[in-house]
This record gives sequence, structure tokens and C-alpha cells, in this order.
Amino acid sequence: MQLSDAFLDDLVRRITDERSDVFGAFYTPYLRDGAQRVAGLAAALPGPDTMEDTADLAGVAESALRSLMGLCVETGVRTLIASFRAQDTGYEAFHARLARATGRQAVLDRFPELDRLLRLATARTARTVADVLHAAVADRAELDALLGGPGRVVSVTPGLGDAHRGGRTVCLVVRDDGTRAVYKPQQDNCQQLLTSLRTLLDADGSFFGPLHPRTLVRPAHVWQEFVVHADLDGTAEHSARYFRRFGRSAALLSMLGATDLHHENIIATPAGPVVIDTETLVSLPNTAPEQGSSMPAAAALNRDIEHSVLNTLLFPARYAGSKLDVDISGIGCVRPGASEHLQSYLVVDAGTDDIRFDRSQVVVEHGSNMATVAGEPLDPRRWTDELVAGFREARTLLAAHRDAVEATVRESAGWAVRQVVRPTYVYARFLEASTHPVHLGSRQDRAELLGKLPRHYRGTAAASADAVHREEVAALLDLDVPFFTVDCDSGLLRGDFDEEIRSAARLTPRESALAAVRSFFARPADRDPLYLRYALAGSADDVWERREPATGPAPTTSPVHLADPAGWHALLGDLVVGGADAPTWLTPRLRGDGLRLGGIDATLYDGGGLLLHLAQSAARTGVSPVGVDPERVCASAVRSRPAVLDGTPLSMSPFTGALSDLVTDWEIRRLTSPDARFRAGEEHVRFHPGQGAFDVDGLSAADFDHLNGYGGYLVHLAAHTEHGATEVTGAGAERLLRRLVTVDGDPAEHPEGDELGLSHGRFGRITALSAMVAAGLDEDSGARAHLERFAEAYGRHRWQDAGLRDRGDGGGNGGWCKGYAGIAYAHAALLTALGEPAGRIAEAVAPEIARVTEPAGAGRSTAIAPDLSLCHGLAGRIAVLCHLADLLARPDLRDAAAALHTAFLDRYGNGGWSCGIGTEPLLPSYFLGLSGWFAAQAMLDHPGTGLPRCLGGR
Repeated sequence: MQLSDAFLDDLVRRITDERSDVFGAFYTPYLRDGAQRVAGLAAALPGPDTMEDTADLAGVAESALRSLMGLCVETGVRTLIASFRAQDTGYEAFHARLARATGRQAVLDRFPELDRLLRLATARTARTVADVLHAAVADRAELDALLGGPGRVVSVTPGLGDAHRGGRTVCLVVRDDGTRAVYKPQQDNCQQLLTSLRTLLDADGSFFGPLHPRTLVRPAHVWQEFVVHADLDGTAEHSARYFRRFGRSAALLSMLGATDLHHENIIATPAGPVVIDTETLVSLPNTAPEQGSSMPAAAALNRDIEHSVLNTLLFPARYAGSKLDVDISGIGCVRPGASEHLQSYLVVDAGTDDIRFDRSQVVVEHGSNMATVAGEPLDPRRWTDELVAGFREARTLLAAHRDAVEATVRESAGWAVRQVVRPTYVYARFLEASTHPVHLGSRQDRAELLGKLPRHYRGTAAASADAVHREEVAALLDLDVPFFTVDCDSGLLRGDFDEEIRSAARLTPRESALAAVRSFFARPADRDPLYLRYALAGSADDVWERREPATGPAPTTSPVHLADPAGWHALLGDLVVGGADAPTWLTPRLRGDGLRLGGIDATLYDGGGLLLHLAQSAARTGVSPVGVDPERVCASAVRSRPAVLDGTPLSMSPFTGALSDLVTDWEIRRLTSPDARFRAGEEHVRFHPGQGAFDVDGLSAADFDHLNGYGGYLVHLAAHTEHGATEVTGAGAERLLRRLVTVDGDPAEHPEGDELGLSHGRFGRITALSAMVAAGLDEDSGARAHLERFAEAYGRHRWQDAGLRDRGDGGGNGGWCKGYAGIAYAHAALLTALGEPAGRIAEAVAPEIARVTEPAGAGRSTAIAPDLSLCHGLAGRIAVLCHLADLLARPDLRDAAAALHTAFLDRYGNGGWSCGIGTEPLLPSYFLGLSGWFAAQAMLDHPGTGLPRCLGGR
């Protein structure tokens, strides 16, 4: 079939007219050139199997030119907008000028690199179409068998993935019978290795599900059936099966050392998840092996994560300090959110005189990787138990066939893998930046920009950094994403040139795969399931947001029983990495409104409280509950985060800020050395106000927050001054107290709606004043008189703000943070500081204690709420009751705490509880997770075990 010039001209005109709002006519010559090149394919295959027998060239030309047009617009639109904005003509007139050769050339004379890139895109699109059609002719019989019958190609759409190695890219191929196939220009791919393992382990697909598309493998390319995303049927059974199969697939892929399985490489289908890109089925280790126990804690943790299921990218993995702050995981983002670090651009008011391009934050939307019901994505957090169960089931299956799996890997041949030397999004950012008009003046301009790529690489030897950099710049100059492959029995990376690029691992991909199998089975069986849970817990941008009740399956039995601290400690012990000198482990840590993964930290709110609980257990029994010294863990954590006090309220908190590192360190050391001194001084902590001189008089009531601010700082001074802590602000404690008295306001007047709670409200400020008065550090600040007036006013009025009256959360608002447990604790501390006798204090605090001991919330029958946390849940109530029992000599309060404890265990001992933020129940943190629960339980079970000193303990 010959395509006439008239047909091609009409086709080009129609396509450019469709994009007239972004200067479509400018690209006419490039589309004409592309059209002529595609038309020339008609005579490319003489013989019995002609191109006409295989393809409808008219349809192919139209689909290919639309793809080319999209690439041209993406490359040139900002330059044309900038050129338009630089003159005073209206949009229509300027567009008409660009449609003429003289107007077009005037732009290209200023931006010759744009012309080169557009010509390159044109030639590569035509060559890609030729490659696809030649492959369709050569593989016609096998392709017909794969797709279920004969058909002619009517559409070829390049650009389904990144361009590599001279513009080669994945293409969607549509035939006249409606069937679709995906063409991938891969050489020596590892698809066959995955197929062989799937056949060995699950020949009928009943265990893993589809796992990967049906595939036709050729030496230089691959055909795959087109996988269609589709809804699940909405039943709990069907959804449970999907996520169970996802967990099973994750185990198999993790066992091989797969990576880069992000949201673009997974498709959710009713039968299970499908991996559509296996280029990174095996990955080389990032660094050479290191021996001994001297490896820094961070390095040991990074090594372990590389060997874990998180390395697949199938699950969200948001790390503290990471530049990638959007969820690109294979399982899908819980809720699309805009990145704070990554930016792109968008065209605004296209086709008008106001056309422009603006910066926009990158957002990862819901995609075809997410399981959906009636078009609505399922929240994978609700199916965590099924994902974990599937992972464990697959681990058992893989262990039973381990010898056969290793034999399959050893005996496979002719495959290669792609080595990802840096996150792909970095290439995308540089490519986008390089097509900004300021860089299109010449090839050299773009080369200078691209040359700023940092010379830091994963999986390559340091001596190869320059060679890798040259490869990267050369590829990006031609709009390719750099692509490095490693043959299965080679230790050299292949790029487009012949330079020698050595891997850092000194392993071949086959050796890496076998090492990954050994590592997979050597890992503690509970480690990866916990990593999986932690990753999902951190997947939301706002973990405090209230969610609808889960509609997924009922929770399975937890691996931790709430009456068994030894079981919990054993689970934690399986997470430890790093050796005796610098031990650490992976944990989710609260950062702002979200959870981020990282090593154990020393903040009392999160990991520091966990370490303190472990140290208290070790002090009681003489044995470390997790097999390592908590003091060494704390030292590793503190070294990883210097304590810099910048004057912001958050940094001054002994619970959540940098100051907490020192508090945790002292609390742990004093358990074995009662005379331990507080490590404060220039060598440990520096106070550097971020906005010039420290302004005490500028502090507000909110700045004196008990949990996150100067209220907590004053509590810290009261608790630790006699042990060596010093006032670091330079302003003096008296000035701080005077300011606190001022901003707290008249004790006789409680503003309507003002927060009363301990953590963030007025009773937190009162607790700070009480602590300083009790320690005799109030000097002439007026703190004692203020407390006396407050005690008298509260005793008369019993203020109850809306938050404390609202008992709809099911917990009776008995919590420590914002509820009556915190009020009882603070009220008792207030009266103690004023010298009231224990009997009088007990009488005064009785109303709050009655609320704390209530077993149920309003409207919840006799069911106790599921929150076990120290901050918001039952652990806080138990801890306060035990604390008050000792303070007031009231053993009956221990009995009340024991009754609450027993009721909670009866209902939730084996599972079904939640942590303080309503997400993953196995969170290890102190205020929000299991360590706070077991610390409170230790207070109940072992009289004499108390709160940390800065929380009112002794």
C-alpha cells in the first residue's frame, strides 16, 4: 500500500491543527519528514510476506505521527512560549508566523539545539516504527499464536516508556482484530528466567496468579500480551486473594534481588498483580562486601534494606531526609500528594494571549498499579495482614524448592539485567531542565547543564565514575535515559560505548542472584514482614487523618501477645543489624504529620523511649532483651543526628526535639550508674537561634507547648539541673518563667475553647511551672503565686474544654496527651509543687481519676477502646494510675490499672488493637506504639519501675 503525498499532507495538517493551542503548526516540517519516512516502509520488505500483508500503513502512520507530535511539543513548548512572550503580537498572529518558514527559522536560529532535538526525534520515531513492523513480519506466526489468531497491525504508538540507546522505546501495537501487544526492544533480557521459576513453582498460576504477561522472547526484542487493568469484584474474599498474591509475588521477586518495580511496572488485574517490566529482576549489590563489626550503623542498615523486600520498590519506602517524598511504590499511593522537593511545569491558558508555563509540584496519581473496586482504589494498609500472610506463604514454598530454584538460576543462560546506577527520577529532572529555552542555545549549553549530574553511583566501582558520567551525559544530550546492562556472567556494565565500567560488587548477575537467594533465607523470618508493615504504615502523607473503619478482613492473630514482652523483644531482636559496636535497626519515626523510615533514633517520643524501656528491662533482669546494649544503640543514634538547638520550640523539646538525644542518653546511663552526669556542654550541644538573637519576649503560649516546646524544656531543667544539665539559651530560666506566667494569662479566666490538655494545652504549661517550683528553680518569676491562683480557680470551676468533653472516640478521653489521664497527672503535680498533703491531693484529683478508670467510652457499651498507646490510649492511663498510686500511696489505683489491663487483654491480647495514630499496630515507638505499652505494663507488674524523670519519675 502506497501512501500518497495528499494523504500525508492532510494527516500532518490534522495533527498539527489538533495541537494548535501549543503552536502545533511550528512542527509541520518535522511531521512531514516523519510521514515520508513511514511511507517509505511500504517497499521495505519485498517477497511473499510484504508489509501490506502485515500492516495497515495509513493507520500506523497516523498513530506514530501523533506520538511524534507529543514528543515535539514536550520538547519545544517552553521555548515557543518564551519566544511569544518576548514580543507583542497576539497568539494567533504569532502562531501564523511560526507556520511560515521565515518565522520558524527565526526561532530556530536562536535555539539551534531545539532543531537538532526535533530532527532526532523524527528520525528515531520512524526507525522505531520500522523495527516494530519488521519484527511483526518476522514473528508473524508466533505473534498470531500469542494473541489468539491472525491480524494486521493498524497502530504503532512509541513512547510507552523511557527512550534508551538511540531512542529505542516500548511501543503499543494494535491489530485490526482488536488485540493489542507490547513491543520491547530488549537484548538478552531476563524474562525467561522469571518464566522458568514461575513454571517450577506454580505451573497453573493458582499460587502467584498471572505474575507476568504471556511473552514471546526474541534475541533483540520481546512481544508481550497487553495487560488490562480491571476492577476486583468488591467481595472481601476477592480482595484478600489479590493482596495475598501480591505478598507472594513480593517474596519471589525479593528472593532474586529485584529492584525498581515501581508504579509504572505493575498492573493490577482481578487475577492478581502483573509485573510488566523485568529488566531489573536481578540487581548487583551497591557496594563491595564489608566485614567486621566496625561498619557504621547507617551503612549496616542500608546494606540490610538493600537485601530486604523494600529494595523491590513494591512497597512504599519513605525515608527520613529523602528527596523522593512521593509514593512511587508498585502497590500504589494511598492518597496522591504533591511533592515538596520535586517540581515540574504545566502550560497555562494554552491557545490564548496569556499562554505561559508555570512551575508545579510533582504529584503521583492513582494508577493502573492499584487494585480497585468500582473504579475506587483499595487502601493497601487495610490489607496488611493479607500481604504479610502471602509473603510468609511464599517464603515457605520457596524454602521447600530452594535447591531447584538455585539450580534454575545456575543453569539459565543468555540473559542480562539492567543496572540502575541512580534513581531514574534524577534523569527525568535533568532532561526536563535541559529543554528549558535557556539551555537550547547550543548543544554545549545543554552539555554543561547535564554535566552537573553528581558523580555518585550505586553499584559501580569508584574508578568507573568518570566513564559512567560520560555515558549519562551523552545519552541525555539525545533525550535518552541512560541505560546500563550487565550480562549474566559478566562483572562489567555495558552502555552505548565501549568504555570499561566495573561494578562495585565484584559479582556477576548470576552470582548476585544466588547470593540474594542465600540472603533471603538467612534473614530472620519476621524481619521482612515487619519491614512491609512499617512501609505501609508510612505510606500516608498525614497519619493523623481520621480514616473510615476498615472494610477488609478481620485482623489475624498478631505475632505479639500484649502480655508477652519477651515475645515483643524477640521480634525486635530479629531486626538488629550493625554489630556490637554500632547496633541499630529499621523503625518508622514520626516526622511532622507522617511516618518516615530510618534507623533507631534517640528522641524520647519515638526510639529513645523504646531504648529506655529496653534498658529498664535489662536493669531488672541483667540481660539485654534484644541482645545488644541499649546505650550503644543510643550512642549510634545520637552520632547520626547532631544535637543542634536552633531556638525553635520544637528543637528545645526533651521529648521530640534535638534535646531529647541528651535526655535519653542520661536516662539510660543512670540505670547502671545512678551518679551519672548529664552530658551537656559545648562538645555535645550548641544553641544557635535561627533568627538572630534569642527573643524571650516574643515567645507565645503555643511556644511553651509541653510536648513540642519550651514547656517541656523547663520540665527538663527541673528534672536534670541537679544532675548536670545547664540552661543553654543564655536568657536564664527566670526570664523564661516570667514569660510563661505572662502568656498563660489570668488563672481565673479560661478562654472558651482553649486547649486544656497536657501535651499541647494549658495544663502542659502549668506542669512546666509546677516542675520548676518543685525543684526550687522559680526564683522571683512569680510562678508559685500563679500556680496558687490557678489551683484555686480550677478547683472551683473544673474547666472542661470541648475536646475533653467529646468522648466520641470510644476511650472516654482518658488519654495522657489530651485527656483526663494527663489532667490528673498535671493536677497532682501542681498540688505537690504547692506542698499539699497526699490525702488532699487524692481528694482534689478524684474527679479526673474517675474518668481515667472508666472502662468504656460513650456509646461503646462495655467495650474498651482498641488504642493501646501511651500518648492517647490505655498505656497512658495505666502509667498515670501507677504513677499516682506511688505518689499518693493509693494501692487501689494499681488495682484499677490492673482491671483496665485485664479488660484490654481479654479483648485485644492476640490482636485487633491500634496504636496512637490508628495505623500499623506493630509500631515500636514509645508514645505511639508497643514499647510504650510494655513500659506501662512494666510499671504495673514491677513496682519501682517508673516513668522517665522528665515525665515526672524519680
